[in-house]
Amino acid sequence: MRSFKSLNQFLSLLRSLATASALAALPVVLTLFAGSPVKAQTKPPAPSGPVSLAEAVNIALKNNPTVHAASAYASAAQHAIDTAKAGYMPQLNFSEGFTRGNNPVYVFGTLLTQRQFTAANFDLGFLNVPPPVDNFRTQFSASMPLYDFGRTSGMVKDARIQAQSVSEDASRTEQGVVFDVVNAYLNGMLAQEQVRVAQAAVAMAEADLQRAQAKEKQGIAVASDVLTAQTQLAQAKENLIRAQNGVAISHATLNVAMGVSEDAPTTTEGKLASVQIPVGNLPTLQQQALKERPDYREAQLQAQRAGNSVSLAKKEFLPRLDMMGSWEQDNQTFAARGGNNWVAGATLTFNIFNGGARRARVAESKAYQLRAEAIRSQMESAVRLQVREAYLNLNAARQRVEVSRDSAAQAQESLRILRNRYDAGLATIMDVLRAETMRTAAQNNHLNAVYDYRLAFAALELATGELGPNSPAVTQ
Repeated sequence: MRSFKSLNQFLSLLRSLATASALAALPVVLTLFAGSPVKAQTKPPAPSGPVSLAEAVNIALKNNPTVHAASAYASAAQHAIDTAKAGYMPQLNFSEGFTRGNNPVYVFGTLLTQRQFTAANFDLGFLNVPPPVDNFRTQFSASMPLYDFGRTSGMVKDARIQAQSVSEDASRTEQGVVFDVVNAYLNGMLAQEQVRVAQAAVAMAEADLQRAQAKEKQGIAVASDVLTAQTQLAQAKENLIRAQNGVAISHATLNVAMGVSEDAPTTTEGKLASVQIPVGNLPTLQQQALKERPDYREAQLQAQRAGNSVSLAKKEFLPRLDMMGSWEQDNQTFAARGGNNWVAGATLTFNIFNGGARRARVAESKAYQLRAEAIRSQMESAVRLQVREAYLNLNAARQRVEVSRDSAAQAQESLRILRNRYDAGLATIMDVLRAETMRTAAQNNHLNAVYDYRLAFAALELATGELGPNSPAVTQ
């Protein structure tokens, strides 16, 4: 802890402050209290043209308000460290006051302080019934802790732990934003693929209707075949409308995740395709999560901070040593110069009894320490479970991709065969329409499986704490 080498050094500081006019501090005061106008927040411009997933993630990390809020909170926590460190430094104050009165004690003491006391002031009439006296008081005062048995250092440590904890929370917030962008982006790609499937289904239904009408004119089909084909076409068009609406919603969701206006003309890049991304074994992933997860590190830091709070509470039983001093001028007029006074000293403070508040504070801090440790332990179990769940979901999604791919191929071949049989008069139009419905459903199932697989991998990276703008879930 910093300290002055001598009392004269401490007093010289006060005298040096007094040499400057109090008006010199006015610009500083005005600067501190002057507020800058708050500018209205506007949405950043939307990207022009299609954006890749990596680009969308980078845009979100720059523009998303949730990221901004977390960053501001982390910045505030860093400034709290400087606030705690201020406990090491002297406290300097300036005051300018005016008093007037005829209280005998006040008049007697004020004249002495102003260095204006004379022999005539010993007159009993003056002492008992003095005239009013004005006093303009200009004062600089300072105080500084010499030793507080680690209270200030404990508060600095607490602020640093809290700053680290808030930084981890900001990192986890960024990961959550990245996951939201990945989800919205994949959802947009899925919606676009579903539109293509729906458009193909409409085209097939229109072709079926034309074939049914042609067969009816030839007398080799009944009117019910035409009605059935019309019903199939109407259902296909309805599905197309739903798919197109899903694209619009997914784009708005992606815009919000990126922090731009929800009606921005943003489009995704590429097609929804399955990728082969290797993953480690489950125990390794769980250990990685306990090492990399920002929210778990935050829980560890909060447990550490709770232990530091117990130490701080115990230090309240110890004394503290402080130094103080002041320099002042007391004058009967504002412009006069006189009454130059100073005082300095040191105090040792030791609280003998405060109603048991300190013991209660120690007990309270210990209880919070137990709570923080229990939360950390529960968080550890939750992290392990989340990794296991994400790992199993990823394996299941991978298997679904393979099964749905085969199913889509089989449905396509079945439709081809039934179309040939229908053209040869060996199958009914109901057989063809049923096969077309199964083909469309199989294609959508495959797309959903691919979407689930890609999202499941992002969820696994989120569970292990690896998800970020350069992680495989974003770049591949």
